[in-house]
Amino acid sequence: MATGPILIIDDEPSNLAILKQILDADYPLVFARNGQDGLAAARKHHPILVLLDIQMPDMDGYAVCRQLKSDPLTEGTPVIFVSSMSEVGDEAAGFACGAVDYIIKPVSPALVHARVRTHLSLVRAATLEHYVHQLELERVKTARLSRIQSVLSGTNSAIVRIREPQALLQEACRVAVTHGGFGIAWIGLLGADGQGITLSATEGAPAALPERTALALLTPDAPAWGIVQQVLDSGAAAVCEDLGQRGDFGHSCGDARARGFQSLVGIPLRTSERTLGVLVLYAQEAAVFDEEELKLLSELAGDISFALHAIDNEKRAHFLSYYSALTELPNATLFLDRLDQIVSGARRTGDAAFVIALNLERFKQINDVLGRHVGDQVLRMVARRLSENLARPCTLAHLGADNFALAGEKGVDEDISALCLQIVNMVGELMQIDGQAVQVSARLGVAVYPNDASDAESLFRNAEAALKQTKNVLARFLYYSQELNARIAEKVELEKLLKQAIDGEQFVMYYQPKVDARTGQITGAEALIRWQHPVLGMVPPDKFIPLAEETGLIVPIGAWVIRAVCAQQAAWLAAGVEIVPVALNLSALQFREGNVLETVQQALEANLLDAGWVELELTETLVMQDAEGAQQTMRAFLNLGLKLSLDDFGTGYSSLAYLKRFPFQYVKIDRAFVTDITHNPDDAAIATAVIAMAHSLHMEVIAEGVETEAQLHFLRRRQCDYIQGYYFSRPVPAADFCAMLGEGKHIEFAPTAAELERTLLVVDDDPAFLAAIRRSLRGEGYRVLTAANGLEALEQLATCAVQVVLCDQLLQKKGGKTFLGVVAQLYPDTMRIVLSGYTELQSVLDAVNRGEIYRFLTKPWEDKVLRQSINDAFSRFRATAEPVTTAVHERPLVGVS
Repeated sequence: MATGPILIIDDEPSNLAILKQILDADYPLVFARNGQDGLAAARKHHPILVLLDIQMPDMDGYAVCRQLKSDPLTEGTPVIFVSSMSEVGDEAAGFACGAVDYIIKPVSPALVHARVRTHLSLVRAATLEHYVHQLELERVKTARLSRIQSVLSGTNSAIVRIREPQALLQEACRVAVTHGGFGIAWIGLLGADGQGITLSATEGAPAALPERTALALLTPDAPAWGIVQQVLDSGAAAVCEDLGQRGDFGHSCGDARARGFQSLVGIPLRTSERTLGVLVLYAQEAAVFDEEELKLLSELAGDISFALHAIDNEKRAHFLSYYSALTELPNATLFLDRLDQIVSGARRTGDAAFVIALNLERFKQINDVLGRHVGDQVLRMVARRLSENLARPCTLAHLGADNFALAGEKGVDEDISALCLQIVNMVGELMQIDGQAVQVSARLGVAVYPNDASDAESLFRNAEAALKQTKNVLARFLYYSQELNARIAEKVELEKLLKQAIDGEQFVMYYQPKVDARTGQITGAEALIRWQHPVLGMVPPDKFIPLAEETGLIVPIGAWVIRAVCAQQAAWLAAGVEIVPVALNLSALQFREGNVLETVQQALEANLLDAGWVELELTETLVMQDAEGAQQTMRAFLNLGLKLSLDDFGTGYSSLAYLKRFPFQYVKIDRAFVTDITHNPDDAAIATAVIAMAHSLHMEVIAEGVETEAQLHFLRRRQCDYIQGYYFSRPVPAADFCAMLGEGKHIEFAPTAAELERTLLVVDDDPAFLAAIRRSLRGEGYRVLTAANGLEALEQLATCAVQVVLCDQLLQKKGGKTFLGVVAQLYPDTMRIVLSGYTELQSVLDAVNRGEIYRFLTKPWEDKVLRQSINDAFSRFRATAEPVTTAVHERPLVGVS
């Protein structure tokens, strides 16, 4: 029942007061002083009655009444006009806009009470009638939905009990008619190819449909075909609400109407993959299939569909429990069962048995590059080859992904290596798939009963262990042995200890110096990790680094190395040590998955360390695994201020085309080409070519593994920039390396004939400039002469052998000629370099064209560029002054101090 207040709308306070006095004792009241406020109050308070004045300033009562009647929230609220306008036309206008009564001012309290009471009674009566009607509708609806719920319950009960599709569908139709009150229920199923629909079950069947015991293909002439066709086309329910109107369903409507039905519905039976069929229901009443009923009926269709799918899946699940869906070969469960039978048979007869674990190489690349559908076809083709073409009968299984297994009996002394070779060759044959040539290769692990194990499960596990080891020894197939088992156990134990080492920080850093091949000074170092185990002692890197790579532990180990080196560099700086840049090796896995950039950045920031004190070494293989991604990461390294070295150059792609794509500052010649460099022409040629290639790309070269004086001499003569190796120092602990830096340990070179001529003349009248040049060239091994002007410089040139002249000004004149012009005439072999802030282009070009200068550099200068330019000038002088000879007898090295 409605229980809201009475809303009184009037712009006169006196009128509001009078009505309040009359009604306040009996009814809750709400007031408004104008039309807009009145409309807002009506929406807010939902009044049971409105008393409305007509004459108001902003909006008259007629307009207010019309808006109340046009609003769904207030259209049923009765409105009584209370007005001083007493003309018949005024009352008529009030009734025309929707009012139910009209009271003329001044009002009579008794009349107001009577009119209000009367209209509120009418409201209550109408509300009660509507309420009763709604209850009846809800009762009917509840009863109908209750019947649908009974159908759902009965059908679900049948789903639990019945595991045969035809019987289940028939029971569902019976329940729909018996418990749901539908006149007819039938189900038609699509064929496996999605074509044609067959009557599968019916209850209360019309004579025009075939008997349910004789399943038949339905045709467009069958009853309800229009509904069926719409359901199949749309994939959604189709309803004929009123069969009294023919609608668009043609024969469907006529047949059902002739049988006394007023409505029917078709509901799709479907799974997530496809439509299975249609459920059709006939009802006696029209318009009964409302939203709620359709929702329940859709649930019913869903339950039936699920049951059909589940029954089909049960059959398939039984197959999948023992076979691979992709290749239809036995899976691991069935294979182990059959292997157990083979072993039991060999045990009874005194024979032997074998099991082969097989893995396909490069299969992941095929999936990634060519697509999973090509990978699936590869697996099917491998399965077919192994099933059809083996030289002896075997039990074959597909264990999942790219793993297969074979098993069979054999003689005690029989060798199955020929079978293994046949399998390897068979799998490796070229495949044509979708017009593409595809090739994979196989690795095999073999275990033999009774030598390797006494039961099927252990035998198969040992074959898998042998398979894993094929990658380490680069073998196509490998037999299991006790020694192999011991190595695997040792590897497992070492992995456990390695994890403990990470948690316990059992690692220490060693440093191997990098030496300038021209000056002999330490200019950098390579950080090398060592594992100091409390019991095992010092574990060699070649024993634990490959394991760390294989297990992924290299990522946390690599992160520890970065933090440790940055912390050590910061500690040395804080102690006043004149440090040098330290290079860190990055593994492929660490580079790909370890978020190296963020780790380095955090370590630098945590230790307040400049990025220039850390360098990174990357291998060719690492950067070529994902060239585009590597380029992006390397650019980010450069933006951070890190320098990059290409490690082990010559062992991977070794191509100028690849090398020029990446922003390296250094190239490291691998020790494999340095070991025999003095007596192997091929190694010598490779090293020489790498140096020339790197210099042409403006990179410096580091030769690692330098162990003899002859190797160092060879590399120096070919302009190698830096050397690293046992000749100067093995990797040493941090304290020893710090001592080397403090003591200034270096290689002392005895001067050669060419080096005795390494004299540089610097010409400038600014003592600060001369001092700055001396600082820039400190440690370069040059004899540096200075002159304050051109005359003084010419005196120096007359008395000393000078090869390179560095002049601060382009135009120092003497007798109308430039200073360098005079030098070029008197000493044409000298290499002349200008370092000046004066950059008038034409003067520079004229000097170059006249052959007066070799190179022009601008102020302010970069030390590295200046040093390189002067070194190039000396090299150019030697190249033009002396003929190249292959026979060199000088010994420039006298020792390390």
